Amino acid sequence: MRHLLADLRYGLRGFRRAPLFAIVAVVSMAFGIAANTAVFTLVDQVVLRRLPVANPGALAQVSAPDTESFGGTMGDGTELSYAMYRDLAEHNQVFSGMFCRMATSMSVTTTERSELVEGELVSGTFFPQLGVQAAVGRLIAPSDDRLGAAQPVAVLGYGYWQSRFGGDRAVVGRTVTINNTPLEIVGVVEPRFPGFDIGRPPQLYVPVTLQPRMGPAWLELETRRFRWVQVFGRLRDGVTPVSAKASLQPLYRSILEREATDKAFATASADTKRRFLEGALQVTDSSRGHSGFRSQISEPLLILMAVAGGVLLIVCANIANLLLARGAARHRELALRLAVGANRWQLVRLLLVESLALSAMGAVAGLVIAGWGAHFLLSFYVTPDSPLPIESDPDARVLLFTSALTVLTAVIAGIVPALRSSRLDPAPALKSSGGGVVAEQPTLRKSLVVAQVTLSFVLLCAAGLFVRSLNNLMAVDPGFTTERVLTFGVDPSRAGYDADRARTFAQSLVDAASRAPGVKSAAYSFMPILTGSAWGMGFTVEGYQPPQGEEAGSMVNAVSPGFFKAMGIPLLAGREFDDRDGPVSPKPEGWPYRAAVVNQVFANRYFKGQNPLGRRIGIGTDPGTAMPIEIVGLVPNTRYTGIREDDRPQVFVPYRQSTIESLAMYVRTDVEPDVVMQSIRRSVAAIDPRVPVFQAGTFEQRVEQSVANERLVAALSATLGAMATLLALVGLYGVIAYTVTRRTREIGIRLALGAMGAQIARGVLREAGALVVIGLAIGGGATWWLGRYVQSQLYGVTPADPATITAAAVALVLVGGLAALLPARRASRVSPMTALRDE
Repeated sequence: MRHLLADLRYGLRGFRRAPLFAIVAVVSMAFGIAANTAVFTLVDQVVLRRLPVANPGALAQVSAPDTESFGGTMGDGTELSYAMYRDLAEHNQVFSGMFCRMATSMSVTTTERSELVEGELVSGTFFPQLGVQAAVGRLIAPSDDRLGAAQPVAVLGYGYWQSRFGGDRAVVGRTVTINNTPLEIVGVVEPRFPGFDIGRPPQLYVPVTLQPRMGPAWLELETRRFRWVQVFGRLRDGVTPVSAKASLQPLYRSILEREATDKAFATASADTKRRFLEGALQVTDSSRGHSGFRSQISEPLLILMAVAGGVLLIVCANIANLLLARGAARHRELALRLAVGANRWQLVRLLLVESLALSAMGAVAGLVIAGWGAHFLLSFYVTPDSPLPIESDPDARVLLFTSALTVLTAVIAGIVPALRSSRLDPAPALKSSGGGVVAEQPTLRKSLVVAQVTLSFVLLCAAGLFVRSLNNLMAVDPGFTTERVLTFGVDPSRAGYDADRARTFAQSLVDAASRAPGVKSAAYSFMPILTGSAWGMGFTVEGYQPPQGEEAGSMVNAVSPGFFKAMGIPLLAGREFDDRDGPVSPKPEGWPYRAAVVNQVFANRYFKGQNPLGRRIGIGTDPGTAMPIEIVGLVPNTRYTGIREDDRPQVFVPYRQSTIESLAMYVRTDVEPDVVMQSIRRSVAAIDPRVPVFQAGTFEQRVEQSVANERLVAALSATLGAMATLLALVGLYGVIAYTVTRRTREIGIRLALGAMGAQIARGVLREAGALVVIGLAIGGGATWWLGRYVQSQLYGVTPADPATITAAAVALVLVGGLAALLPARRASRVSPMTALRDE
């Protein structure tokens, strides 16, 4: 340790004598380490980190994602029915315990205000199976699952307790109104547990058996054919997900056979029953919880981690070149150390300690930059309506990663220069006055520059592809106009409204919004557009017979009169919904819709492009399904869940004929949207202050949020690509300038023998060009090979896009020319007499 400290002190004194070298090295390392640390901060928390619960490795999810329930699913397709969850919990042999959950928004009403917060319906076994404790009071227990409990309860998330109730311990025992239902707060979740879904941190937990009171009203707790809860279990010792699946499948089959006798299957076709009975369970690891956000962001983050790693390799190559040059300049000092008794290992140790000191200083600066960088990355996903339990400040795991990265950077950048610089003969080195005695290793230095050019080319191509993909997405015509359109959500059902009252509320809100100054039109729909939410249904279509094993299906949305006008969607044929499309009386037993507007894809697929007006469709695919719905309009294709999606069949039905209660509002304005939004909030409060407004913003913001992944990848890859190119410029300049300096005598002799300055300059430029061309050739192959890994993140462009590759190559050629220009100019102006006299 004493020797290491002595080497460190000596190295720091050396840095003071060569401040430019130290500054360039530290700044380069700082940005390389900062980029990796910032991205790793998110990768660690989103992708790698397990749930902070007891033995998370034993947690597994039970789902049937590739099978059809033939009754509907609410969620991401991994849900089961509550009745099926109870069957599995009572009869399985592979889990020591099971629990279920459903994420949903909840309206919280107090004497001060109403607000919509993220909540979860959970079984009484949820907290006991996870081993999560209460910070205050108690948590939901199995006894709370009793139907018709005298005093229904709720539990607060720790963050919500702090932000909404100021951490007041007296909140336990207080009654709050949630979805128009009085619930007693019995406890607060401990702070270390942010929830099961990192993308939707819950602020409230309510027993799942309160679903009939929490809504939606059309969802029945005990229905077997509608799947809406996610089911999890804790595997017994020695049981793997594979063996658990094999054990559960016979039980699942028996459940399906019993469900197939349900009266709802009485009219189903034999093919439908066959496919239903062929359903298979999946048992998958849930040690990190269950999060659609994680699935959405994992691949982009891993791509950015690879890009940041490429930048760090370029930094290492740059620092290695600087250390090689510094070692050559210090050859007499190093030779003197050998001459007075130092061995080669001691020289290597000294040089590695100096490299580690540079990395450590770069890491300290990098951590400061990384905190800002991680916050910047989070800004692509965090909105006032969607907070995330992710910290941008480095914690112990991030500090450990940065420490390991610092050592690795020091070793990669310093080991080869240290070995090369220590390999010299003291006698001739001490006799020489120039640098020619020391092994200059021009091939090694040039190889490092080629590696920099190669990596820079790959990163520039990646950045170009991601930027082009983003531009292509932003240029997509969604089928409606987005300028000066406000959008927000309201859900009257959470304030106790039934479908009839909700329709009255919706009309009152449209009337109030339409009267606001600057508003041109207002309308609403059931499903909010471009949020990832979707409503799909199977249909029976007049005159269409689907192929064996397939069904006629379509995306669905319920919309108000004036919706297409407000959204700027032109009618291709027929009409919009109007007063003729009100509630059906008497109320029908089945689906209440009697009119529909379809898009062009629907007409082309099911009517072969013929005029669909007057044709009839019905909801359901069983033989003999009634078709009471008449197609009254045809509209162009529009985007539904996101800008990136392909055109799909869409059916629009009248909201006024629906039995649904929530709605997404769209208000087109002539003035600044923020001014109108304030007026609308006042209007909602005047109609009913118990109904909260949520997800408010402009449609342009909604479009940006729908391509958050693409914006993040494009922005960061472009930044890192530019950084990589700058580092390549510095590295190439350093090598060419150093080469010119070491060849001064040779250049002087050539000039003295009659060579022209222009010839000397061209030779220097050719040398730099050769390095760039070799790097581009290797980089081209690497780009082609790596393209398959980013294909899923591209849109409207292929990994081998000629324009992007050409632009990246031209950029690096120009950078190479710029890097070599000054050394070439200096070489052409060498004075032969001065050069020969100096030698």
